[in-house]
Amino acid sequence: MKIYHGFKDVPELAGLSRSERRKVLRACFFRYGFRDWPLWVALLAQFVFILAGDMTGVVLRYGFGYSETVDYACAFVGLIISATIYTLMYYSVVIDHLRPRFRDYIAAGRLHS
Repeated sequence: MKIYHGFKDVPELAGLSRSERRKVLRACFFRYGFRDWPLWVALLAQFVFILAGDMTGVVLRYGFGYSETVDYACAFVGLIISATIYTLMYYSVVIDHLRPRFRDYIAAGRLHS
């Protein structure tokens, strides 16, 4: 699975204008975006990472006697890290699964209709 830095780096979408890319992404994502189990696993991973960050804060606060500020800081850092990992993982999986759908959508001529 290749990780793309932006939607215009996806080969199927590279030759399209920004508004055409948005149209293709919107149509394919809402039609096919939640049908495959890897997409649901990637979505569930966000909550696992958030929970891990929060539990780290709780363990540091109550297990080692750190202050309440450390608890909140660990929860916040866990949230930021999880959001970053989640975004990278989720959109990589989504784009990988939707690339054939992009090709079909563009080939069917529904882009300009």
